Amino acid sequence: MTKKEFKKEETTKEEQTPETNHAPKVRNLSPTKIADQFWCEMQLHFRLLLGMEPTEVMIAGADIHRSLEEELGPVVEVSVETRDDELITFILQQYLKLKMLKDHGLTRELPVLGVLSGFPVIGIIDQLEIIEVGNEKRLLITDYKTRKSKRAPSYEQKRRNNIQLQVYWYTLHNLLTGKFTREMFKEFLGIKEKLKPSTELLKQLPENLTELLTEKTPEELLKENFKLLKQLPKLSDELQAIYLHQKDRTIVYVERTFFHEESFETDMEWAMGYWEGKREPNRSPQKWICKFCQFTDKCEYYLRDYLKEKEG
Repeated sequence: MTKKEFKKEETTKEEQTPETNHAPKVRNLSPTKIADQFWCEMQLHFRLLLGMEPTEVMIAGADIHRSLEEELGPVVEVSVETRDDELITFILQQYLKLKMLKDHGLTRELPVLGVLSGFPVIGIIDQLEIIEVGNEKRLLITDYKTRKSKRAPSYEQKRRNNIQLQVYWYTLHNLLTGKFTREMFKEFLGIKEKLKPSTELLKQLPENLTELLTEKTPEELLKENFKLLKQLPKLSDELQAIYLHQKDRTIVYVERTFFHEESFETDMEWAMGYWEGKREPNRSPQKWICKFCQFTDKCEYYLRDYLKEKEG
């Protein structure tokens, strides 16, 4: 199950201006937003302030992710208009994906929620599977990326994607070990009263899911989610990124890394400095990345370098 479209990050009118030099307020962070800081923080900054048209790569990636999800069963698309429906959809999707993982040892598009430096972090794990490591079972996180060419990704691309996987690992680990509780889930999402699905949402759901929401309240489903999480194996420290070609969807490259607590803490301390308003956004250390940016005409770093080259 998935929402038909994702909403843009919400900012106030005062914050929607290119002259703003600190992070705009967003309802939550995501592993993708945090990872994008390690690609080009200025690009992320402008995207949050001004919005961004979907690129060819983004559209191709969404199509491939949908195809991968459909391999495990039909995908139910819903449009949500209310905050309650949005939260219920999240809880319901998490329940269905966790049940699939427990019953079949593999699931895709699993929603997760956690916290970093006081900020809620919401993400969707591409793939989670139960694997054998020695004589024990472990959970392996896999993220799928698309490539326009059949060349291996650059160091910068692999670095960004590894950060995303590390945030997924940290978030899921805290859910599995009870460091992020059901009470924290409700607090960070602002759930103060009983959630009630709208008639519009129920109309979009197949009969079995409508019956599920009739038999169990969203709060009962949420409780069930945390029970299911406790029944799962431990997380493997290994993380996997699989790069697929956009056109024929063959595997171009597989990157295997490991979660490393000390380096993760160092990276997150730097990243959170932007969201906490302690520093302005940094530029990308690699100028070639600017070739793929929609905001070069607004970026002071790019314009300054361009003028230098022109004068030189």
